[in-house]
Amino acid sequence: MSQPLPGIEHIILLMFENRSFDNVLGGFYPGSKNRGGVPATGWSNPYQGNNVAAWQAPAGSAAQTIPYPDPNELFVNMQNQIDGGSMMGFVADYATVPGAIPGNVMQYYLAENVPVTYALAMAYAASDTYFASGPVQTWPNRLFSLCGTPGYNLQNNQSYLNNAEYPFYPIIFGQLSYASIFEQLDNANSSWKIYFDDLIPVAALIEYIWDNMKQTQPDVFEFSPAFFNDVANNDLPAFSLIEPIYQMYGQYGDVAPNSNHPGSSVATNSHGVPISVSCGERLLAQVFQALAANADLFAKTLLIVTYDEHGGLFDHVTPPSAVSPFAKPVNNFNYNSYGVRVPTLFINPYVQPGLFPSASTTNPPAFDHTSILATLRDQFSLSGSLSPRVDAAPTFAGLINPSQQPITAPVIPVPQCVWSPPATAGHADPMVRSMIWQASRMGPKNWNR
Repeated sequence: MSQPLPGIEHIILLMFENRSFDNVLGGFYPGSKNRGGVPATGWSNPYQGNNVAAWQAPAGSAAQTIPYPDPNELFVNMQNQIDGGSMMGFVADYATVPGAIPGNVMQYYLAENVPVTYALAMAYAASDTYFASGPVQTWPNRLFSLCGTPGYNLQNNQSYLNNAEYPFYPIIFGQLSYASIFEQLDNANSSWKIYFDDLIPVAALIEYIWDNMKQTQPDVFEFSPAFFNDVANNDLPAFSLIEPIYQMYGQYGDVAPNSNHPGSSVATNSHGVPISVSCGERLLAQVFQALAANADLFAKTLLIVTYDEHGGLFDHVTPPSAVSPFAKPVNNFNYNSYGVRVPTLFINPYVQPGLFPSASTTNPPAFDHTSILATLRDQFSLSGSLSPRVDAAPTFAGLINPSQQPITAPVIPVPQCVWSPPATAGHADPMVRSMIWQASRMGPKNWNR
């Protein structure tokens, strides 16, 4: 089995939340029907007899919280947005959100509003054929990225489509026993770590991770300072997962979410303090700066930056059909189609800058989160099958060219995270904080001390 990424010894996955390719990268690459960003001829969605065109907000912090409130992201809403493949249902669906300005779901970013993402996209590689694994929410897509499947309910033989369908949602305590990339790495005597910036990582839904976190020397760490120490000390594992801060309630008080999820900073109040992409930009800059400061390690490391799902934000490319992750059909949705495109960057000195696959590629492959698993499998000679979807997934072969002149790392300042905690506490605050306090008494932050 040949390695798809020659010279790469470390792969880092930084997965943000709920943005489409066109929303984040659509202004930076020439667009056509099936490739690139927003087409030069423009793109629009119908609403109440008019066409609502894609548009770009002016530079400034106000643009970094658009859209607000959060668009719909349930399976049924995503079907409405994709609209049978026409990609014409985003505005009409967003109009059903209380307090929403329907046209704001068609906003896409100027470089000035996502300066770190823009600088990295221009210096390194981005994929415009990378889709979410399914037209579904965070939990099933994140499980796809680690287990190759969203799983299904054994009682009714129905696949999980929405977060709330999983056992004990929103509580996370290792309730899912699916095989994962972490077990495969351990079985091959390879290494992995999870760096999480929140109270607990979503990956801890997986029983194998939850059990690991209770060990004397776990492989799950608070993001800072662990990640930065490991980079500086050449102690990165073969595979690293970085999870951002999803909501503002932290163990020790309010914190700025840096997940880039549009909408409120807390799930219990849809009109709370808006999440700003400036905070995710800051996290991305910090990760990149740390790698760039250790040139020898960076040369052997591939940083993959992607998003779990599109989160209701517009995109103009129709998701293609996909291989079902299930060995036997389920009674509802078999996941035989991908979700909407999500922004994906590949960062290493030896990538070919620009779009991957290149714009001249005939019939380019469709990537999704399981392509990461397939690439890890071949790169580190892992055995076993996580799912039929992973078995069929294309790898990132051809991304790395070790014979080219290495890319000079751009100088990217760390931007300010423009976010402030709420002036007054919401009605649900005491209950939520009590739950967080109780979780902290048994959770991974305690186990890591």
